[in-house]
Amino acid sequence: MKNEAGTAFKIIATLSIVYVASNFFRSSISVIAPDIMRDLSLTHEQLGIVGGMFFIAFALFQVPVGILLDRYGPKKTICGLMLIAMISSIGFAFATNFMELALARFFLGIGCSPVLMGSLVIISRWLSAERFAFYASLVVGLGGLGNIVSTTPTALLADMAGWREVFWVAGGITAVSLIFGFFIIKDAPPGHAFHTRQPESLKDAAASVVKIIRDREFQYVFAINLVIYGAVMTIVALWGSHYLHDIYGLDLADRGVILFWMTVSMIAGSITYGWLDGIFKNRKHLIMGAAVASILLFVLLAVIPVLAVWQISSLLILLCFVGSYGVVIMSHGRAIFPEKLLGRGIATLNTAVFLGVFLMQAMGGFIVGFFVEDDGSAPMIAYRVLFVSIAAVVTVALIIYSRSRDSKTQLRKITEPETSA
Repeated sequence: MKNEAGTAFKIIATLSIVYVASNFFRSSISVIAPDIMRDLSLTHEQLGIVGGMFFIAFALFQVPVGILLDRYGPKKTICGLMLIAMISSIGFAFATNFMELALARFFLGIGCSPVLMGSLVIISRWLSAERFAFYASLVVGLGGLGNIVSTTPTALLADMAGWREVFWVAGGITAVSLIFGFFIIKDAPPGHAFHTRQPESLKDAAASVVKIIRDREFQYVFAINLVIYGAVMTIVALWGSHYLHDIYGLDLADRGVILFWMTVSMIAGSITYGWLDGIFKNRKHLIMGAAVASILLFVLLAVIPVLAVWQISSLLILLCFVGSYGVVIMSHGRAIFPEKLLGRGIATLNTAVFLGVFLMQAMGGFIVGFFVEDDGSAPMIAYRVLFVSIAAVVTVALIIYSRSRDSKTQLRKITEPETSA
């Protein structure tokens, strides 16, 4: 593509700015979770559900988002739904009980649901397919600044003003990113087939989604996508803070610093895997190797004794780096879908990511809650069981994924369903 570097810079910079807000809301309650629990008298199980509501909403809305992306384009879809996120952030700040928190977080998930998938559709249409994983990793990495903001900066603001004020500020920042995206995002380059697309009936749209879900290759990739992000986000976005509080006695600021570096490590990992995808001739081998390394690290965390803070921090940071290979999985999935099904294809695949986070964070709540002591803290055995459980889930998904075909050596597109007369 002529002058691709300049085009890529503009697109990636724009999408990353919009993606920052979405990433912040994903991880926003991790470092301040103990404060929210104390102020609203939440149980561990309730906190697990509140944390996961964002992701279950994300998952449930991915198929509708995919259809909206194909029908109306990324610009209208992203900006329209991000308006819901802005309003929901203010609602979260006003929440006074478990149900209000859960509802606000659910709508935050709906509002942020199209940002990454819309970004991937735009990258697919504007930039070369050969560098898709690398460009996607840059958006994921730069957008990860939102995750960074959710750590130490959030802890500092919460210490000074309170956790409710954090979400007032986040709502304002979301409004700014929404305006920025509306004026700069463009759906597709001139002459692209998107501009001459034919209207599609709801029946045809539903038939195409069913076709995608029934495809065996899609199912194999879906399985690994269901657990990889959830495995890391269960620690980074929720239970890692509790682990450092309960086992190592770290206060809010100290937990925020460690979570900050864990998040930086995730960003570095995503960009590194995007670069490695351009080097490895076999994408499947790269994914399986990363999955095995993640499993071993979870097992190690489960069996080691209590370490010095710098040692356990190093292990958690390494886990976040090794486990951030989701961009390679999405590249595998991207190769399955034809242009007409691109939006709903990758969005349907992305359902796995956030459904997995919800299920694994909720699983963590029930595991830790089962062992919780009278003072509200959880003993080491609770976290050992959590780490082993995550390792087991990832292992099962890896076994299923191992049956897939490598997307670089054998490209195959899901056939489009016949349209209604």
